[in-house]
Amino acid sequence: MKKLYTFKVCLAFRRGCWRRIEIRGDQTLGAFDGAIREAFKHDTLDHLSEFFPKGTWRDGFGEIYPSGSGNGARVKVEDLGLREGEEQGYVYDFGNEVRHIITLEKISEPEDGVDYPRLIAKNRPRYRYCGECERAGKRTVATLVCVECPGEHYGHIYLCEGCAERLHGEDDHHLEEVVY
Repeated sequence: MKKLYTFKVCLAFRRGCWRRIEIRGDQTLGAFDGAIREAFKHDTLDHLSEFFPKGTWRDGFGEIYPSGSGNGARVKVEDLGLREGEEQGYVYDFGNEVRHIITLEKISEPEDGVDYPRLIAKNRPRYRYCGECERAGKRTVATLVCVECPGEHYGHIYLCEGCAERLHGEDDHHLEEVVY
């Protein structure tokens, strides 16, 4: 009998930013990796990732390429031997090492006719606002961050699309989408 695994995946450095993902036990870590990348809007065309047992950050299950291949991609979720409440680690992008904590919340039966893996819930966003717009007396949700320009106290500069295009669109500024 196939089992359904419900995981809560959160950013390790910002646990309030999370996604709840369901995946069947007979599906692979390659499929789970793809679901996490989409749920957190991580790049699906570049960067390696890897799952780690019990949040140890070492001795992982093998790298996974964005294509869904790699040594760890063929490992089935059910073969991890997880129990409810156990945590795993996940790293996206070995260069920047974006760490995630994955908690198995429950094991149940899958629904007929549902495509898994699937995103079923996510945190209520705590928006950041465009610094340029705030200086002009407006409150516009930031959708991009310039990771090359140091903000106040060496933080990042958060921007709406219009300000990003106008002020940071040239000169090889590296802009990334803000994850909420």
